Amino acid sequence: MRYSPVYDTWTAICEKRAARPKDYEEGPRTAPGRDPHIHQPGCPFCEGNEYETPGEVDVLLSALPSRPIGESELDRYRRPNSSGWMIRAIPNRFPFLEEASERILQHFGPHTAAPNTGKQEVLVEVPFHKKRLAVLNEEEFQYLVHFCHRRLRQLQKEKKWRYVQFFKNQGPAAGASLEHLHSQIAALRFIPPSVKTEQTFLSDHRQQNGTCWHCEVLKYELAEKWRLVEETAYFTVFCPFASRFAGEIHIVPKRHVPCFVRSVREELDELANVLRRTLQKLEKTLSGCDFNLVLRTSPWTPTVSGMAADENFHWRLEICPRITRQAGFELGTGCFVNPIAPETMAAALFSGKRLL
Repeated sequence: MRYSPVYDTWTAICEKRAARPKDYEEGPRTAPGRDPHIHQPGCPFCEGNEYETPGEVDVLLSALPSRPIGESELDRYRRPNSSGWMIRAIPNRFPFLEEASERILQHFGPHTAAPNTGKQEVLVEVPFHKKRLAVLNEEEFQYLVHFCHRRLRQLQKEKKWRYVQFFKNQGPAAGASLEHLHSQIAALRFIPPSVKTEQTFLSDHRQQNGTCWHCEVLKYELAEKWRLVEETAYFTVFCPFASRFAGEIHIVPKRHVPCFVRSVREELDELANVLRRTLQKLEKTLSGCDFNLVLRTSPWTPTVSGMAADENFHWRLEICPRITRQAGFELGTGCFVNPIAPETMAAALFSGKRLL
C-alpha cells in the first residue's frame, strides 16, 4: 500500500486481482431485464458450488428443524461449506488487503509505503443466481441487513480494526466482476483520509455550533422537501444538496447514531424496507443503472473497555449510480460534474418518473 502526500491518499497495489474471474466480459448469462431464480453451474457463488470458494467464516442457514437444537446437532444438520444457506460470508479469494500482525511504514527516498494490512470478506447475498438487488423480497432484505450488522459487530469485537467499510458494487460500471449478488466488507488498521477529513469537519462544527452537521441537514431537508425522497419513523431518504454523482441518494437515520453497529433492531428492520423501496425507485427512474452502495460509519478508537466510536459521526448509506464517468476535469481538479440536479432526481424518484 503506497501513500501519496500530494493527494493524501493510499493506493493498494495488488497485481493478483487481475486474475479475478469476470462475468461481464463474457456478456450477460441471462436475458436482459430478468433475474430468474436459477442455479449457474459455473458460478462460484451459487448454492452447490461452495467448494469453489474459501471456507465460510459465517453463514445464515435457509432452514432449521422446528424444535430447539444444540450446536453439535446443528453441525450434523448442515455441514460447513455445503448447501442449505441463505447468506454466506467468505474470505475474498482475490483480496487487495491481507492480514498481518502490524502496519509498519516503510520509506523509499521521498516515498512512503506499508503492507496491505487488513481483512476482506465477501457476503454472498442469495444462494441463487440473481444479479440485481432490487428484485429481492422483503424477507431477503431483512436477512441481508441484519447479517451485515452481525458481521460488523463481530469485526468490532476483534479489537484491531480502526475502520470497517461495507460496500456493494452492482454491475460492471460500478466495478463488479461477477454477476451473482454479493457485497464486501474491508477492515482496515488505519482511518482512511476521507474519513479523517469528515471527522475533523464534524468535530469543528460541533465545537462551533454545538450540534451535529448531519442532524442539521436532516432538519433542513425535512422542512424544505425539495430533495426529499421518503421519510419514515426512523430514516430520511434524500438526494444530497451537493450530489457528486447523478442520482446520488442518502439514507440517514433520524436518531443521532455514530456507528452502524449501535443501531437497534427496529431501525434495522425499517432500514431493510427503506433500502428495498429506494432501490426499486432507482431502478425505475434510471432504468436499472449500475451503482455503488457504501456504508459511511464512525471509525473506532481502542480504549480500555473496547473499541469506541466517534460521537460526532452520523452513519448513513450512500447510493451512487454510475451513469457517467469521471473525465479529465474531475481527475485534474478533484471536483465532480453532475448532469442531474438533486432536486430533479428527488422529484423523479418521488413521482416514479423515468429520467433515463
